[in-house]
Amino acid sequence: MWRKSVMNFRGFIRSFVENKGLLWIFVIGISGWSTVSILVLLKTRYETDSTTIGVSTAYSRWINTFPSIGICLTKSRAFNEFKAMMREYFQEDFAFSFTRMIYEYAFLNPNNIFTKEPTKNTSYPYNFNILDIRRKMFPTNCTECFKEIYFRGELVTDCEEIFKFHVTEMGYCFLANNLLDYDSIEEMPLRYSSLDNNRSLRLYMRSSVMYKYEMYVNSPEDLPFFNSLTYTISTDPTTYAFNVEEIHNHEGVIDEPISQRKCKFPSESSIEGFPYSFSACMSIIRSEFEMKTCDCSLFNPKDRNESLYCGLQHADCLIKEGFATRVKEYVGSSTVCLPSCVEQQISLGHN
Repeated sequence: MWRKSVMNFRGFIRSFVENKGLLWIFVIGISGWSTVSILVLLKTRYETDSTTIGVSTAYSRWINTFPSIGICLTKSRAFNEFKAMMREYFQEDFAFSFTRMIYEYAFLNPNNIFTKEPTKNTSYPYNFNILDIRRKMFPTNCTECFKEIYFRGELVTDCEEIFKFHVTEMGYCFLANNLLDYDSIEEMPLRYSSLDNNRSLRLYMRSSVMYKYEMYVNSPEDLPFFNSLTYTISTDPTTYAFNVEEIHNHEGVIDEPISQRKCKFPSESSIEGFPYSFSACMSIIRSEFEMKTCDCSLFNPKDRNESLYCGLQHADCLIKEGFATRVKEYVGSSTVCLPSCVEQQISLGHN
């Protein structure tokens, strides 16, 4: 019976090949199907100019928390546009070198400090208020950066329900699902369960000639900081997939000595309104180093007084000391910054 079936199948294939008309119909049909498939994919790519963040998790709880997403502004190549803005703002023209220096300093953070000291020139207002320039240049409302936001496949009608504006040590950022804005993780808007087939956050960003975007994906108690991984947001459709493992400690653990549990809870912060995290600890240490040596700071979590900000006149001190490297070495050689007791373990999956 089996041999007869094989012989019949071989006979069918032989007659199919010998019949040139049927063979060409088959080939043309397959070619047409492939062409249509490619066109559909191109159409989908054209219509989906977005950045998508997806997560996968091992479910130890019914409801799980999406990581904190930070979208921060970073330098573009809009020098001419910036020069025009400076002319309009100050009603005068500045030299090319000085204008370029101001543009770069507006995006200054611990990771991109000048490689050489700015040139002092008494004919220019050397003590520029860089913070005023930032307020003039950069948006503080999420509607100026986000066109559309989808979570679990559903449109979020108000971006401010998800993304809150903050000034961080990495500059102007919009943070989602961060303990800086909520009293507890349970209050956060981006949460999902094992029943959700779609666990993605899709962002459609507005383009700007003045700045670009960088993305940070952190545990909800963490903030974007100088030792964070960053992910590029481009004009092409991009998907990032992350594996997330949540750590849940029993409430009674907080009664144990820190020396035994070797971690800290967000509530055990030395600064009110600034939850404890490993990133917050490193940020505080960097600020303390800067204040002690340069008498100013790029970002001071303890005191947001603008008079403490490192302006152009302090650039030489920041360059000379290399604080980012010093802090990494100091924290790496000691246990001064403990991990969080509730942090998520986040790893990049297939993208």
